[in-house]
Parts: sequence; structure tokens; C-alpha cells
Amino acid sequence: MILNLLKSPSVVIKTRPYLNTASPPFSFPCSLISLFEVSHIISLSPLRIPPMAPAPFYTFSPKTTTISFQWPKELTGLERIALSAQGDLQRILSAFFARPIVLALTYSHTFVKRPDESLEPLSLPNPSAIASASPESPIVQNRQVHLQCGGTTVCTATSAVKIYSSRCAQLFLVEKYGIGQLFSKVGATPVFELLDVGIGGQGDDMVTVEKGFGAGPQLWRKYRLSIPEIECEIVEVFASREMFVFGENWLEGRRQLDTKTQSSSLLRRRTPILLLAFLCLLIFELYRYMTSAPAATC
Repeated sequence: MILNLLKSPSVVIKTRPYLNTASPPFSFPCSLISLFEVSHIISLSPLRIPPMAPAPFYTFSPKTTTISFQWPKELTGLERIALSAQGDLQRILSAFFARPIVLALTYSHTFVKRPDESLEPLSLPNPSAIASASPESPIVQNRQVHLQCGGTTVCTATSAVKIYSSRCAQLFLVEKYGIGQLFSKVGATPVFELLDVGIGGQGDDMVTVEKGFGAGPQLWRKYRLSIPEIECEIVEVFASREMFVFGENWLEGRRQLDTKTQSSSLLRRRTPILLLAFLCLLIFELYRYMTSAPAATC
């Protein structure tokens, strides 16, 4: 376009008289006028390019299915399967370990969101608050659960949940359905957004809170699940990448390690008591010996 502008013919521009002095007409390249106009327009109205929408995580056609994400290159196929779970991680882990997966609640903090965006603490049970949950007055809960298999924690999930209907509030807060089970119960497939995936820690408090959990480099993901009645943003931290390699053997090894750790901890707690008892017994025997010794004769 610029080359075409530079090749355009010149035009004659007549200037107005200044101080009764006629100014002769002069030639001005049309190309320069066009460039001036373009630059002037750009300076007044800067060009705004809308951001590109991220590529969808899951796409399909009549004969093709595709999962698209910038995975860390170190991940294995089993790890990518677990990280792609769309509200059904318990089902996938249960199939992987061939055992039930149980949710154990660590903590939960429940609030009602007011029209001014403030959060008011909510004590449960509260039937009136459950019945009044709506998009205008949603119930918000921040919570953390452990996904356990055979008594061993295999994953920790920290969630921020917003509930917009009394039906979901009843299932989630009263009947204690887990997030994945709730979607199955209402018969809805949630919209899934995988926000981030990583190995090791990061700056997010929801992830670094799990530092030291499990053994070896940790695998984590952050994602969002939503339907019109409920929205959840979740960070999951897996106990160790080794569990995706060794499966049930890792599970048994962790259980044995936990047992040894508990025994060692119990022994460390009892050791000072045993030493004190032994010292008291030694003092008592020494006292008896000294008091029962015969008196020296002249």
C-alpha cells in the first residue's frame, strides 16, 4: 500500500493570500498527503487489535477428537489423562488403583455474597440461606479436601465454589455431594477450562500450601468447571509423580512408609518418658543400697 501511495501523481494546491500578497500555486505529492492523513488518523484513533481467544481444550468433528494444550514436555501419557479429567478425577483414580477413592474434608469456609460484593460468613445448617441461593445472592465456599485411596492421600484439591441455585446448594452443602458427584447427580456436563499445569511449586498460595506433601516432584493443575447453577475453580496437587509409574506398589509403599513414620514418631515421644522412669528407678535403688548398708565398726 505504501509503494502505491509513493507512486501516486502530484496535485496542485492553491494557498490563500497572506497580507495581500499572492502566493503562487505549488505542487505537493499526493502520496505525502495520504501518508500525513493516515498518520494523523492513527495518532487520533490508535489501532486496537482484539486479543485472540484461546484455542478450545477439547474439539471434535464427525470423525476426529482432539485435546489441545501446551503440556510440559516431561509429562507421561497417564499424567496427561489425569490432568484432563473434567470433574471425574475420582473415577479415573479409582480405575487406576482398582480401589475406591474417598473424599476427606480438611476445611471449609462458607459465605453469602451480598449485592455490594461483600462476603458474609454463613453458619450451616441454614435452610433459609440454602433456599434463597440465586445468581443475585450466591453462596460461596472455599474448601480443601484430600482424595484418599486405602487411607493414603493421593491428591489434595483446594476449591473456590460459587452456588447459584437452591438445588445445588442442597446437594453440595446439606447432602455433602462432592463436586464431581454433584454434576453426575444433576445430569449436567460442566464446561471445562484447564487454566494451568505444572511440575513442582509456583507462586500461587493454593499450590505452595502443599509443599512437602508426598515425595518427589509434585504434579498440579488449575482448572474451572461451570454450569449455570454452580461454578468451581480448583487447584489439585498430586502426591507424587511416582504413583503414576508404580501404581498399587507405590500405594503399598506409601502405606508402609506412613506406618514406619508413625511408629518412629511414637517412639520419639515415648523416649523421654522411658529415660525419666529409668533414672527414677536408678535413684531409688541407689537410695535403698545406701540406707540398708551396715554401719562401720571401730
